[in-house]
Amino acid sequence: MSEYWLFSTSPDNFEGLKEDNFSSFGFKSRKSAVGVAAGDKCVIYISELQKLGVICQVTSGYKEYENEEYPFRVETQPELILADEELLDVKKLIPLLGFITPNQKATRWGLAFHYSLRRIPEEDFQLIESEMRKRREVPTPSVGGLAEDKAVQAIMAEPSLEGKSLHDRIGEMLETIGSRMQYNTYTRHKVTPEHAVELDVAWLRGKNPEVAIEIQIGGNIVEAKDKLAQARKFNYRKVIMVIEESQLPRLNAIVKFDELVDWLDAWSIQSVYKLYASGISFLNLYERLTESRYKKKTEVEFVRE
Repeated sequence: MSEYWLFSTSPDNFEGLKEDNFSSFGFKSRKSAVGVAAGDKCVIYISELQKLGVICQVTSGYKEYENEEYPFRVETQPELILADEELLDVKKLIPLLGFITPNQKATRWGLAFHYSLRRIPEEDFQLIESEMRKRREVPTPSVGGLAEDKAVQAIMAEPSLEGKSLHDRIGEMLETIGSRMQYNTYTRHKVTPEHAVELDVAWLRGKNPEVAIEIQIGGNIVEAKDKLAQARKFNYRKVIMVIEESQLPRLNAIVKFDELVDWLDAWSIQSVYKLYASGISFLNLYERLTESRYKKKTEVEFVRE
């Protein structure tokens, strides 16, 4: 069973980790490193800045390296890296984090982040991850132009959606459409029950994989492509990446020599919204059209759009 960790480091060490693409994390004592195992998840906290910057998956147990300041190291693979201007101020989360005691929240919350390693509850990790992902989901101007901007505004104003971020609302729309089309639909769904990789949205026919979708609004486009490649490996029949139009040249460069290009479609934000708005309207009318049960009535009902 996976554990969840808070790794703390200084700003200088954070810059060193960045240069190595967050491929490992070191500790001064074996006692600190011994509990961390492959498959665990961690979030990296920058101590003097009081900010959260990176989420990683641990890919190995600790190994000891001689003549290093931090000799006990675990290998890691980054899943989310925030740019300097996107780093999440941890003070905004203090009232919501369960691993911080009430007394600490009131006066001395910094003590909860004092050590280089701390195990945290899964619920706290999920909250941190959700808030960090929102930092990557502020739409930026792109060559998609006015149509894309209007679609974003419409999605964020859509009363039928509950998500707080653009990413979550797009996922909610795709989950709803799939469900109405009689698929078993999921968000944040593992490629297989034993797999570490989670898809943003998955449509299944019964238990059989059908459609895998990654919503690439900010974040790492290579990571999103690799997730869809894993979905193809496990027999998803269709793979889709939702992107801003400005990202299309970058995506094409990444998949140019990758067999995934033969299976992959890129959908614009406005196309997803059009599918949702038109699709729900159509399906509501279609279901009414095919409804055949007896209803006691005093007058004929008039069907309007």
